[in-house]
Amino acid sequence: MSSIKKHKIRSAPAATAASRRSTGEKQQRKSGKRKTDPPCVPVVPDSWQLNSGIVLLCIVATAVLYAGDLSLGFFRIDDQQYVVSNPWIQGLTWKHLAQILSNPYYLNYSPLHLLSYALDYAVGGLNAYAFHLSNNLWAGVVAGFVYLVALALTQQRTTAIVAALLFVVHPAHVEAVAWISSRKDLVAAAFVLTCVLAYLKYRQRGAMGWYIVSLLLFLFALLGKLSVAAFPAVLVVLDLVLEKRPLRRSIIDKIPFLLLAALIAVGVQRAQPSTGLQPDLATHAKAFVQTLWLLTGLGSYVIYRVPPEAGDSLPQFVGLGILVALFLFPWLLRKRYPIATVSIYWILFTYFPTQVLPFSYPVADRYLFLPSVGAVLLIAWLLIKATDHLPRWKVAAATTLVATVSLIWLTKTVDYLSEWRDPRSVWFAAIRKSDDVHLYYELGWEYREKAASFGIHRRNAPLPPEEAKHYASAVWNDDPRLPQLLAELADNQHSGPVENEFREHLLSKASENFDEAATRKGAHIMPDLFLSRGVCFLDKGDMESAKKEFLAGVDEASALPYSEGQQEALIACHYNLAVAEQGLDQSKEALSWIRLAEEEQDKLGRTVIPELTASRQQLESKMATLPHE
Repeated sequence: MSSIKKHKIRSAPAATAASRRSTGEKQQRKSGKRKTDPPCVPVVPDSWQLNSGIVLLCIVATAVLYAGDLSLGFFRIDDQQYVVSNPWIQGLTWKHLAQILSNPYYLNYSPLHLLSYALDYAVGGLNAYAFHLSNNLWAGVVAGFVYLVALALTQQRTTAIVAALLFVVHPAHVEAVAWISSRKDLVAAAFVLTCVLAYLKYRQRGAMGWYIVSLLLFLFALLGKLSVAAFPAVLVVLDLVLEKRPLRRSIIDKIPFLLLAALIAVGVQRAQPSTGLQPDLATHAKAFVQTLWLLTGLGSYVIYRVPPEAGDSLPQFVGLGILVALFLFPWLLRKRYPIATVSIYWILFTYFPTQVLPFSYPVADRYLFLPSVGAVLLIAWLLIKATDHLPRWKVAAATTLVATVSLIWLTKTVDYLSEWRDPRSVWFAAIRKSDDVHLYYELGWEYREKAASFGIHRRNAPLPPEEAKHYASAVWNDDPRLPQLLAELADNQHSGPVENEFREHLLSKASENFDEAATRKGAHIMPDLFLSRGVCFLDKGDMESAKKEFLAGVDEASALPYSEGQQEALIACHYNLAVAEQGLDQSKEALSWIRLAEEEQDKLGRTVIPELTASRQQLESKMATLPHE
């Protein structure tokens, strides 16, 4: 470790003046004369009471803005695995703590993310309201830390307040906050921002204790989500641009950060299967450009968007040129506009890991949560900077600009949040913005599962009357049969003719969306699509068509690049093949399929279908009573 001296971390206004003073300071050291060190300026200026009050306002503002997601419930994607069926979070015990810290879970290793769920469960049980409220509070805390980091870097409260305000209302955050399973992004961002504050304290005072604190906070961020692994590069930029620190010394004290990142990366890599994706410069360049546009707050925000297509040789060279330009351009600004340089590199280096990790979707709103810190800092600085040539009207002009941008972003955020009323509304609105195959599949799945809760022949438990009426009103809002349906649902008998018609309508909508997904599937490997289509036919009583879909699902599963996902798909398809064969009165074939599914589940080592063994035993008992051929 290099020797440590007291340093003043220079904000943008102070950086140039400080560099001019460096020559005189060097001459003074050479002459042997030493002046008393000036008193350290606090990393975060002004009183802690004022700063704490602003942080609290950020938390309250975020909680109020996102209050509408509290009734959203659990999402089918990831929420079921991370929260609903996760035994490790159900109780803060030493056993559960050891499991969370020492084992990967659901093809990932993010223990701090799971620990946050365990805390939610300890407070509110398996209540989606509590988990959504926790997400909203985490997001508010991050917004407060954005204010503190912006204040530390710029030493300008106005710029810091504007940055925090923009962060609260940024429309790209809706997915990360409203989706419980995106807690990873919130946790990682919270610890990265506090890591920055601790690191700045270390560079200012030269205290090894603050360096260790920054390391620990970075480790916690990594344990929240690996995508922060490249953040030490941002710390190097802070050293070089704001402090004018020599590169060699800056690199040396980043080595422990890099070692921690490498250690956690090994754990995550072992947990995550290969997706078979290969690096593609054209795709990465398109992803970066698309991300920069989304960070302006003016893009179209949706849960899934069609991934950029790979290119041949020429697009690869163009992509390489774009990426090189993106990473070199900010360096040209470092002398005149240090805060702009730091902000842009914050965006680039915090987004970069999403392009290295094997994600099927290189552009997603939740990936923008941490990069948006750099974006709001840059935009806040630009809005204030743009009024410098209007000294007489500076306050009015800056206020107008900030109010305009904030209002535009707030409007987009509120509009997008209105789509997150329930799982169906998310997918229903999304297909109007994107043509991605998974949107149609998920919407079809929602229709199919809701249909299974209506009518006489239900596969699922009936919905509570108020929830059923709310759902029916949303789907049949312009259907003349709605009043009669609501009357039948109020009786809670589930035998009315209109309720059965509504069930058939939902199954029809499910089939329609599954068919659309199959049309758009292309090279996607989707055994779940065939499985869901088969279950839809089971619900309609068409056993032969269901059997064909399940067999197609078995063939599709064999092409999956990772064995665990392949086994899960095969278990589900084989079990449902047994159900279809039973419906065709082929008990012998049904028993062979269900035994195969049970063997595969035992081999997998965890439960995919809880009722599998009981169903096999029931079928064996039934066959024992039949006359032998």
